[in-house]
Amino acid sequence: MVGLPWETHIAFLDEPRRSRDIEQRLRAGVRACAGHPAVLCYVIGNEIPAPIVRWHGRRPVERFLERLYRAAKAEDPDGLVTYVNFPSTEYLELPFVDFLAFNVYLEAQESFEAYLARLQNLADHRPLVLAELGLDSRRNGEAAQAETLDWQVRTTFAGGCAGTFVFAWTDEWHRGGHEIVDWDFGLTDRDRQPKPPLAAVHRSFADVPFPMDRAWPAISVVVCSYNGERTSATVWTGCSASTIGITR
Repeated sequence: MVGLPWETHIAFLDEPRRSRDIEQRLRAGVRACAGHPAVLCYVIGNEIPAPIVRWHGRRPVERFLERLYRAAKAEDPDGLVTYVNFPSTEYLELPFVDFLAFNVYLEAQESFEAYLARLQNLADHRPLVLAELGLDSRRNGEAAQAETLDWQVRTTFAGGCAGTFVFAWTDEWHRGGHEIVDWDFGLTDRDRQPKPPLAAVHRSFADVPFPMDRAWPAISVVVCSYNGERTSATVWTGCSASTIGITR
């Protein structure tokens, strides 16, 4: 999931030159990755702060994100493109993105489930992906982090999401060139040694969307056809279910 960073934390639309520069850098980033088999999608922006959206206004921000979306598509027409939103600006309407992506940090399972249902309504016909979920082990402890990540991952898929990313791989994290030392969201510590949440996440992802060892019930598929016995067998070639053609 290729993030294309730019200065979302300032009033980026106040200077036309800056907005043009953002688009040019985004184009260059997509060009550098276009067609690479490891690329799932491109992220044209991540969590524009609510005060910035209020300053510029919802519509101008939406138009600018669509401009960036079109620019990314021009550089890699077959690539998936999205914007990663978060609850503070969920009112942004972005019908052009290929799928809806949200960062969601909720520590109560009931609240998490309820918000996923709301996001599915916002997603409408598009897939929903959680781009970030997690829990800080510095304040909550590693056991609580492991337990929470387990139900977060499982609940994400039970809620019909297309996928999720866990934040983060390691406790070591930097922002604005400075190391963040007052939180520990990682599955490994700052020395890259595994923490208990790593095993929990491994187990939960192995079981979603369905456990590999799940015993599936036997089913029959009945195809009602009017004089179509010659084609019904062709249609269902390779299907593991039994097929019955009804002919008159």
